[in-house]
Amino acid sequence: MSEVQADMPKTTFADLAFHGMKEDIRLINNVMNMRQIIFVFLGCVMLLCQCRLKTGVRIVVYNNFERPICDWSSHLYPDTLLPYEMRFPLIPISKSSSIDLCDMACDENTAFSWLSLPADTLSFFFFDADIIERYDWQIIRDNYMILVRYDFSQKDLQKLKWRIYYPPTEEMKDMKMYPPYGSE
Repeated sequence: MSEVQADMPKTTFADLAFHGMKEDIRLINNVMNMRQIIFVFLGCVMLLCQCRLKTGVRIVVYNNFERPICDWSSHLYPDTLLPYEMRFPLIPISKSSSIDLCDMACDENTAFSWLSLPADTLSFFFFDADIIERYDWQIIRDNYMILVRYDFSQKDLQKLKWRIYYPPTEEMKDMKMYPPYGSE
């Protein structure tokens, strides 16, 4: 045996197999790490783009009135009476702000059929928030103390791009409302 061969460690088949397994394990760990990185990255992208991925109709109410307002909607048209009792609190919408009234998981062509409406109309009632706070609901109901009631068809809402304004805008003047546009 030469001196060079004597200095070299003896490598057995088991050593080669173990070394190969270590390389395989390292490769598998690298692949797993890449999968985790990709998973986290895709999760972040989905969270950041959630509003873009969500499909559906979103009805938004904008308050351009000088005071806070409250809104309530009904799908019972042609019945435009206020409910005997208000089961949900009416949340004020501050001046110059907006609120999401409804977010439906359907496209705008099927929104009304998804709601199972008795007519092709939704009614939107607007109240002065101060009136809601100061008076009992029965007084508000009996005296029909609303600022306005809009009775919008699906086509009306599509024309408005599913945005509802109080006070009514010029674009809304030919749409059904009580009191009629321009009468205040």
